[in-house]
Amino acid sequence: MSVEEVDVDDKGRVLIPKEVRDKVGLKAGGKARMKVENEKIIIMPPISPEEFIEEMEGCIKEGTSKISPLKLKEIWETVEKQE
Repeated sequence: MSVEEVDVDDKGRVLIPKEVRDKVGLKAGGKARMKVENEKIIIMPPISPEEFIEEMEGCIKEGTSKISPLKLKEIWETVEKQE
């Protein structure tokens, strides 16, 4: 894994080099996910509806959810189309 040094502007913005964006699939004007882990900032491409459903599988137990996983998928896909 290579380390890139980037500038942080006075508003806290960081420019991710084009080569890095292309490598991980980040699109200009698109969305990204970010988390802090062990004092490191991790920036990831947005999660697809299929990946989300896979991550949530087993987390929602039958009879405990107020919304069905299929309805959640439908909502997610509607949001994706609007972007």
